Amino acid sequence: MIFFAIAMGLSMDCFAITISNSSISGKVEPGIPLKLTLAFTLSHLLLLFLGHRLGGTLQPMFEGHGQWMAFAVLTIVGVKMIMEWRKRDPRSKAFDINRAAVILILSLATAVDAFLSGIALGIAGMRLGPVAGMLLILVFVFSLGGMVAGRQLGLKFARSMAVLGGIFLVMAAAMILMRIL
Repeated sequence: MIFFAIAMGLSMDCFAITISNSSISGKVEPGIPLKLTLAFTLSHLLLLFLGHRLGGTLQPMFEGHGQWMAFAVLTIVGVKMIMEWRKRDPRSKAFDINRAAVILILSLATAVDAFLSGIALGIAGMRLGPVAGMLLILVFVFSLGGMVAGRQLGLKFARSMAVLGGIFLVMAAAMILMRIL
């Protein structure tokens, strides 16, 4: 359940960003939804993996406290996600997604939370495979869905999905806390 909650939380952020961008950007050129979806998916997997490697390297420093660190990191990332989307206008996260440079920067910026989540998993000594597999599928499906249906779903729905993503990450942190106690 922890892995599913992390994967859902990260993919909901992608969903919110793709909804915002596809509903505001105007005309999206053919092929862009798939390119953006692949960029989001690959950047999330790459940064999750790199974060996990870094977390695994740091794990000895937190011997006996890795689960607490994972709890803290996931809580901070989830709360940050909720607060960021609650106070910011979704239009501020919309860019001209028809440009390759924008797709690259947006996919890397969105995947920073995956990097932090990977660090948390690595420090806690948790396996990467289950969350990576779920993340691969969920980021792909939700990013493509947000690009295709963004205009119909609208900005209010985008904000709700981002807040839901933060809630999923806080739930994952709570599940880790329950394992500790």
